[in-house]
Amino acid sequence: MDTQSLVAAIEAEIEKEGRFPEEKIFLKLLKEVWQVDWTVAPYDVWTHMIEWDIPYFLRFMGVDQGDEEAEEQLIQDWIASRTQLRATTTGQDWRQRIVTLINDVNHLRLSVRQDV
Repeated sequence: MDTQSLVAAIEAEIEKEGRFPEEKIFLKLLKEVWQVDWTVAPYDVWTHMIEWDIPYFLRFMGVDQGDEEAEEQLIQDWIASRTQLRATTTGQDWRQRIVTLINDVNHLRLSVRQDV
């Protein structure tokens, strides 16, 4: 897997207009994980995110070198978003958006892998 292409594809997803804040945080956390291990399922990353499993992500960030300041900012943004995430993860709308996003990034990973 060309992880640089995968990271670039995830960054493009993060920058798409109309992304909800929880989607951006999810994609950024997914990027951090996939920089180390692209085989981790997006659903697993989402689950760790909504369970506030900060040590899980810190383990991945500890392996990756070079962007510690951005990683620290991501953790701070994620923590700051906690109240907002709770408010937006009620009802059915968010579930469909997240399921769609998880499917989209699964397909994205597959397409980058096939391009190699």
